Amino acid sequence: MNASRPKGRNVQAEPLFADLALARRVEAAWDFLGVQNALAQERRDPASGASVLAVGGGHAVFLGAGSPLSQAQGLGLVGPLAESEIERMEAFFRERSTAAQVEVSSLADPSLLTALSRRGYLIAEQTHTLVCPLASGTEDFPTAGAMAPRADVEIARIDEESLEPWVDVLLRCFFDRPEDAPPALRDGAIAMGMVPGVTAWLARVEGRPAGGGSLMIHEGLALICGDGTLPDFRHQGIQTALLRTRLAHAAAAGCDLAVICTQPGSGSQRNAERLGFRVISARTMMINE
Repeated sequence: MNASRPKGRNVQAEPLFADLALARRVEAAWDFLGVQNALAQERRDPASGASVLAVGGGHAVFLGAGSPLSQAQGLGLVGPLAESEIERMEAFFRERSTAAQVEVSSLADPSLLTALSRRGYLIAEQTHTLVCPLASGTEDFPTAGAMAPRADVEIARIDEESLEPWVDVLLRCFFDRPEDAPPALRDGAIAMGMVPGVTAWLARVEGRPAGGGSLMIHEGLALICGDGTLPDFRHQGIQTALLRTRLAHAAAAGCDLAVICTQPGSGSQRNAERLGFRVISARTMMINE
């Protein structure tokens, strides 16, 4: 697929409000991906101990010793959490000798952050959640201010047999060598690529890997995640090409909404905003060692 001539989507005419109903839909999709990731890891490697706990309207997942993907999501979006629910979640992580990590949406019940802070949780990081409405169609994506991808970038979907080398490409986007990444992170990323509804995408330039990303389609919502660009190919429109290709794929599959999480004010956020995404909420990662 030549990313210089991508197909796009129409933007819905109806206004999209950043409200609790939208937050519930988005957070439920991230929660679903976390649960399915743990189940895929359990099938792939039963010895990893990957497991899931339903708690507080969402789930806590464990992906294996040392995995940064072990966390709780979707909590506090149906009202306040009882202390007993927080205690159940903490026991789940404690029994597996891992820190309790909780992704808290800014639209969750305000009492959740207060309760976690009172129990000694600290802020580990914050991210922005951005959404882009989609509708079936093949019109071009917005281009104002967007960096045009270099003409020779090719975006291809990766099959399951190629998942491991694809994950190693992504890890090289964030670590000097794939082996520098926590082994549990690599294992979890491979398992995520095996989740039903998840597709993996690779960018190549002159046959060389340049970056990659994932897409999960769940109940008409497209989750865009795992984006990375190798150092030699940054600032050349690689991420924009990956985004546009996956948005076109999601629109063709009938999705009405796309979602991405980025670091606040980052280049990734700007790339998404240039393609029609806008911030609807924030997520705060709370951690208790």
